[in-house]
Amino acid sequence: QKKGYWMAAKKQKMSIAVTPSTHVPAEINLKPYTVTQDDIDEFQKKGYWMAPVMLDPADVARLRLEVARVHRGEVDNGSSPYEPHYWQRVVEATLKGDKSVKKLNNSWWINETIRSLVKAPEIGEIAASLLGVNEIRLWHDQAICKPGLGEETKDDCGNIGWHQDYGYWQVSDTSEMITAWVALQDTDTKNGTLMTITTSHKWGLVPGSASFFDRDMKKLEDQFKQYGSWEVVPSIMKAGQIAFHHALTFHGSGPNNTDTDRLAIAVHMQPGNCGYKSGNGYHHNVKDLGPYAKDGDLFVGDSFPVLYKK
Repeated sequence: QKKGYWMAAKKQKMSIAVTPSTHVPAEINLKPYTVTQDDIDEFQKKGYWMAPVMLDPADVARLRLEVARVHRGEVDNGSSPYEPHYWQRVVEATLKGDKSVKKLNNSWWINETIRSLVKAPEIGEIAASLLGVNEIRLWHDQAICKPGLGEETKDDCGNIGWHQDYGYWQVSDTSEMITAWVALQDTDTKNGTLMTITTSHKWGLVPGSASFFDRDMKKLEDQFKQYGSWEVVPSIMKAGQIAFHHALTFHGSGPNNTDTDRLAIAVHMQPGNCGYKSGNGYHHNVKDLGPYAKDGDLFVGDSFPVLYKK
């Protein structure tokens, strides 16, 4: 009012710039697998099912390289990270040598080799068979790095807390969603493999189950085991093997007590008729519905490509 003008403070810029790369992407080829009725029965009974090895060693090696690249901040063809500020924090932590678990959502937006895995119809077809639906769309992916802590460490920074994926996805009007967890090395309890609580998908959505970043595994077990039998099943996997679990299945993992990073790509998927449900918290996928999203709006479009359709 005094001067007749006012200037906003200069907006702080991101300290890490998107770095286009001249790296040549590779096409990932999955071995086909036909799901049997026994496979479907096992998934419906336990809430998870493990596919055979679907990637050859060369493709596993390529994907390990690509996960490392996206965590270092390299992008293909000048593309933009899906969540720039969160991406920045992950890249900064990686470059500093931080030993905590790091994950990037929608890495397929910035890496063509990862994209060829995430959009593979072989994964979508298996997911459709296990859920008993005619169409599968991508929900989002995650490129995950669990750094090696060495054999002697007692640090819990490698823990991923017991959680339900749907605890984070309540903006979806269905819990009939599924994840394909792709192991990029031989994986067992020593290097922090995926562990599931068998039959926990039958408990429904459990309050407080959005607990991925809570490292206190015993506290979470005590909190959640009142809902049913607490039977932990570790996924002992070969490199290139894929484990599928329901969005309500409790899962988590312990530390990586080796000297090599444990890498994985999680492909989160939705049925073709998955719609928006308001009033249940926030998820970044909602912004891809555009302004004025309404209950029932379907999660469709370029951000949610069809992976398989009968």
